[in-house]
Formats: sequence, C-alpha cells, structure tokens
Amino acid sequence: MSERLSGAINRAREYLLGRQSPEGYFKSVFHMDLGLESDTLCILRFLGIRNEELEQKFINFILERRLEDGGWSIYPGGPPELNTTIKCYLALKLKGFDLRSNSMARDRQIILGLGGIEKSNSYTRLYLAMFGLGSWDACPAIPPEIMFLPDWSPVNIYDFSAWTRTIIVPLSILWAKKPVRKIEKNFNVDELYKNGRRMRDCGIKPDIGISWKNFFLLADILIKTVYKLRICLLKGKAVRAAEKWMVARLDKSDGLCAIYPAMVNSVMALSCLGYNNDHPLMKSNIDEILKLVVNSGHKSEVQPCVSPVWDTALAVYALGISGFPKDHESMRNAGRWLVSKQANDVGDWIKKAGDAKPGGWYFEFRNEFYPDIDDSAQVLMALMYVDMGGEEGRKKAEFERGLDWLLKMQSRDGGFSSYDKDNNKRFLNKVPFADHNAMLDPTCADITGRTCELLGRLGYDPRKSPLKEAVRFLKKEKIPDGTWYGRWGVNYIYGTFLACRGLSFSGAGGFKKELDTAANWIRSAQNDDGGWGESPLSYADPFKKGKGVSTASQTAWALMVLYAAGDYNSSAVERGIEYLITNQDITGNWEETNFTGTGFPRVCYLRYELYSSVFPLIALSEYAITRNKLKV
Repeated sequence: MSERLSGAINRAREYLLGRQSPEGYFKSVFHMDLGLESDTLCILRFLGIRNEELEQKFINFILERRLEDGGWSIYPGGPPELNTTIKCYLALKLKGFDLRSNSMARDRQIILGLGGIEKSNSYTRLYLAMFGLGSWDACPAIPPEIMFLPDWSPVNIYDFSAWTRTIIVPLSILWAKKPVRKIEKNFNVDELYKNGRRMRDCGIKPDIGISWKNFFLLADILIKTVYKLRICLLKGKAVRAAEKWMVARLDKSDGLCAIYPAMVNSVMALSCLGYNNDHPLMKSNIDEILKLVVNSGHKSEVQPCVSPVWDTALAVYALGISGFPKDHESMRNAGRWLVSKQANDVGDWIKKAGDAKPGGWYFEFRNEFYPDIDDSAQVLMALMYVDMGGEEGRKKAEFERGLDWLLKMQSRDGGFSSYDKDNNKRFLNKVPFADHNAMLDPTCADITGRTCELLGRLGYDPRKSPLKEAVRFLKKEKIPDGTWYGRWGVNYIYGTFLACRGLSFSGAGGFKKELDTAANWIRSAQNDDGGWGESPLSYADPFKKGKGVSTASQTAWALMVLYAAGDYNSSAVERGIEYLITNQDITGNWEETNFTGTGFPRVCYLRYELYSSVFPLIALSEYAITRNKLKV
C-alpha cells in the first residue's frame, strides 16, 4: 500500500495547490440548498431591478434541484422541505409556469401536505408580507424599540446570536414600515394556504399554564396592538437607532455580517428608509449580494456567503500535516494573506468580552465586526505550519494577538462558541421569530475540541486554565454511547472527531476511556465499503445516527477518531484507508455531492467544496507518518 498511499497524498497536495489563487487564498464555492435563488429573484424585484437573463438562470437551477416526485429538499437525498418548496414554487409561478401542469400540481400538493403557508417559518411569512402575498398580521412582531433594551436587560439584541442579531435589526425596520411591494401585478400564491385564506395571526398555539412561550406570545399581541393604535411614541427614534446600528456595521464588511440573510434584509431596509438604488451605500451592498451568485453556463446558484479564510486555513493546515515545506512560497503566500485578514477593530463580541482586544479572524473576505472562534483557532493552527522567513516576527506578533483574543472568548462553562461568549439564554428560543433554530450561539463540542487541539499543540497544561476547563466541558458533553453532537458538521461523526482530537492533543493519553468508547462507536458505524457516512437526518431521527452513504470527508473524520484512540493498525483503519485511496479521482480530489457541513441543525446544511480534499489528505498523511510510510 505504501506506493499507492504516497501517490494518493501527492495527488491530493497537487489538487489543493491548484485551488490556490495568486493572492494566496484557496478558492471554492460554498453550496446551500435553501431556495436563495428564488429569494434573490424576488428581492431584486422588490428593489425594482429586472434582469431576465439572471432570472432564467435561477429558474434553471431551481428546476435542476426539483425532486423526482416534486418539491425541494435542503440537502441532497433529503425529503421535501416546506419553506424551500414554497419559495421555489413562488419563483416558477412568477415566471409563468403552468399551474395546471403535473409538476406544479405535485409541488402544490406537497406544500399543502406539509401544512401550507400556515406552517411556514416566520421569515418566509415576513417575505411574503413584503411582496403582498401574505398579511403582516401573520408575522411575529420585531419592533425596532428592541434597540433601546440595555445590555443588562434579560432580553436585548446582544443576547441573540450574531447572525440572528444582524438579521433582525434590519427586519425590525421593515416590520415598523410594513412595506407591500407587489412583485407582479395581480400575482398571488393564495392556493398555498391550507385553510383557503390568508393567515391573520402567527398561528402559534400557547402552552397551558405559565411559560416563556406564553410570555412572548402575550408581548407579541401587546406590541402589535400598540402599533395598530399608533401609540408607539418611540417608533421614529427606534427606527433611526436601528438604521444607525446597521449602517455602522456595513463599513469594512462585504455586506451586513457578510451573510446572505442579513445582507438582503439590510438592502430592503435601506430601500424602505428612502435610499435609492444608485445611492453609494445601496449600490455597494446590492453588488455584494450579486457577488454571491455563481454562474455556471445556463444556470446560477446563490451562495449563503463565501468562505475563503476558512478554506485557506484548512488547506494550509492539511498541507502542513502532509509534510509540505513550511517555507514554500505557496505556504508563505497563504500565510501572508491569512495575517492580512486578522480583525483590527472592536466588534459586537466586546459586549460579553470587555477585556478582550481585537485579534480574531473571520470567515469571509471582509467581515471586520464579526470574527469567530472556529476560524481563529484554525488559522492559528495553520500559521504554525508556515515559516514566513523575514516576516516571521510579524507573524508571531499577530499570532499572539489572535491567541489572546481567542482565550478571552472562553465561556463560563469552559467551552467555546462561534461569535460570542456566554450566549446561552435558552428561554430566548421561545420568542415567536426563533423558529430558524439558531437564536443562540451556545458553546459546543466541535469548536471546543478544535480549540483544545490548538492549545495542546501549543503545550498548554490540561491540569491548568484555560485548557482544564475546556477539557472538562468536553467530558461533560459526551453522550453515553461515546459520541459528541456535531453543531457545525454532520453530525455525530463530526462532533466526535473534533472532541476526540481535542482530547488526544490535550491529554497525552489521559483520556483513554473516553477515546476508546468513541473509537468503538466509530468501528460499529463503518459501512461495508470501508467508508463512513452520516445523513443530516440524524439531527431529527436518532436511529440515523452514524448512518449514511460513505463520503470522503466523513471517512477521514472517522479515521481521525480511531487515530485519537491510538488505533492505526486495525482492520477498520485499513479498510478506511483503502476506501479513500480507491475513491480518489484522477485530479487528486474526492467527488462529494452530499452535504457534510451544518449551518443550523434541521434548518440548513452546507457543502464545503474543499472538505473532500482537505480532510482525506490529513487522514492519509497522519496514517502514513505514523506507519513510517511517508518521510517528512
């Protein structure tokens, strides 16, 4: 196997290096199936922008993704999903598709079978209301007066996750203005209401007795009543406060938070505030949305954001582990680019980490106010594999600054989350607009595991802070069968991989019981073809845990769980290595169409194009090095 193994590693390296841009970053497309093409078509019309060629390319992409029996899923192989199917149906109807056709009838039947618009989420209903396709009464109240709630208040915008915060602040402006802009004369989707009429309320049933859900539902009713009676004395001032907050965060960013939902909400909010499309602020932010469009000949898809910092950090890390020279110009070029993307300004994170100074890294090209812990940890590990030559001094200084920021983002429970610390007020999941399943940004095993690996590589003592608390968090989060939940990757294979890797680098053999239990579970989940796979269905169905079609990325994650337990020799490892070598294509990559990344569990999933090359390269290289089959 030695020659085949070395050949596979070399081909994987060459493939990765071929994805590097002259600027130093590694290029990829970020895939998500959530009907963003339909959203973009409608939002451009909301702004009065018509582009027939682009609209047709969106339609072609939508048609390509339609399931054989009708409807649209949110990941390959998944069942029809209500909100995405509503949006895609809307786009097809808007473009003149025959409602009497069998395909449109099937789509409509699926929507009604899933509960119709009445069961759609609050964001779908907000968009329908803006386009005159639904009632504003059916939308949850998002009053701009939330801007006045102080930081010490039990409810304030800084207790929401960063993505929710940046989504709802512009939405609060829209909710206060309640625009209705028809996207086509006499156009409607009333046939998608299961009860045959438009909703007049949120459709959320209260609990019996006293609960946070009932509290927030009552608040929703009171707020709407105040607005209808026009006694909302602070409305104008609140809208201006929301505008000021939003506009400030458009600076040094490729759109608000550099993520699609916040970006589109911000341009619609600006439009409702009177900004014309040719206003510099509007024009630049519309352009940022259009930069997310990926044209592929006759079709176009929309990315939820771009991921160059993440992709580059992972690629450099993988190349470094494979033994690629630290002082190679490709590594130095990537290192210089990564250092240039370090945040230098204070962001929203300062609200919970007042003693921290800027120094983290973000996910995209520009997102100065929203660096995140996961990217920062991965960038720091990548930089450990780069020798910057004459710039090594600068790299070390920025490394220390980044590490200091990251450590000050540790939450009280010892774990690490994404954008904030201590973002865990679970009662906020009961607000009516929390149905995107991502209201909060709590600590999680996968990010904590990655951070533990970093600290372990740096020589931190697991018996002392901060590693001691992080390790304790990982042990507490372990599920009895030996697995960990995967918040940002699908699912238990991902969570278990990062938790075990973190423990193995932290403990020098001190966590044998936890690692052995995890390894036993991984062995039990191996597929007959030697690989591993897990479907996003495991987030909803516990019987799907660790089950799914084998993928290269998940096979690599599983192998690294076994490595963490000291297993490089079992038949499970040999079969997993053989799966990776056999399934590598001629380019050096592994074809992977399944979504193995997680955005919000049960709501949206992702495909990172480089996952199928980065992680197999790491798994093959660590196996080869340990078995003395690769000299580095």
